[in-house]
Amino acid sequence: MRIISGKSKGMRLVAPEGLTVRPTSELVRGAAMSQLGGFFDGQVALDVCAGTGAVALEWLSRGCSRAVAIEQNPEVAKLLRENAVHTRLVAGLEVIVAEAGAALRQLAQRGERFDLVWFDPPYDADLHAPILKLLAELPLLKPDADVLVESRSGLDPAWLGDAWEVVSTRRYGACWLDRLSRSTL
Repeated sequence: MRIISGKSKGMRLVAPEGLTVRPTSELVRGAAMSQLGGFFDGQVALDVCAGTGAVALEWLSRGCSRAVAIEQNPEVAKLLRENAVHTRLVAGLEVIVAEAGAALRQLAQRGERFDLVWFDPPYDADLHAPILKLLAELPLLKPDADVLVESRSGLDPAWLGDAWEVVSTRRYGACWLDRLSRSTL
């Protein structure tokens, strides 16, 4: 696993051994970055359930000015920080070690706003609906924010309610990637 493009292109990332972390593949990250234009100019990104930090670090490598990575497991968060140091992307990264919902509430209280959100929870954690609901309710997204959601079988319409519009849905091997925007209803 490596950074695909940008200033840290080709730098290897370490994934934990023996821990239940499913890093986002290079194929999925590359496809997602292409959907969003490939490179960025100072946007602020949020990686929910960040794991190794592959997505947050890819965004920083490609020009985001800042990325916040939420990871609940302290051991995995330590590895994420090590990956940031190794890729020389630590300056733009904030790692929050907390449960995803609590971290989102904390970010909202701080007045944070994001251009890009990546949400790839453990597939069996039943987090899709509650986190998408929080992202819709809390004032965390800038008006034209893109939210990318990785899942095992595609988004269940019940997870979306009236708050989200599906911009695109694509399958990459064993996972689905949905690009969402806030509904204008």
